[in-house]
Amino acid sequence: MRAPSEFTADELLLDRQIFDVDGSTVGRVDDLELTEPGDGGEPYLSALLCGPTALGPRIGGRLGEWWAAIGRRLRPNNDAYPNRIPVEHVDFADRLQLRLKVSRDKLDADRLRDWTRDHIIRRIPGAGS
Repeated sequence: MRAPSEFTADELLLDRQIFDVDGSTVGRVDDLELTEPGDGGEPYLSALLCGPTALGPRIGGRLGEWWAAIGRRLRPNNDAYPNRIPVEHVDFADRLQLRLKVSRDKLDADRLRDWTRDHIIRRIPGAGS
């Protein structure tokens, strides 16, 4: 059995369910953003990445390209992707989940869902207002 310090960041964080401070589901960790400091030091984890444009490259191959392409097409043109959650927002992490210090409303994690609802779902007859 390995000690917790022997695990890599991707083993500890990737695919974990993310919950906000109120317990609402935000998504899953699809990739990690590492930042290299300007002084030549070791790269550090700066953000958790979510959404199809973060997951697509991890899947790889044609399926990964297809997955990321769908994510890019189902969003506003001026919308940066993937969704970023700065590590400063993480309050707690274990092997199954991450809990954030902020509410889901303070994040930019629902852009694809909101765009799909506004541009596709609402146009379907009987889908509501």
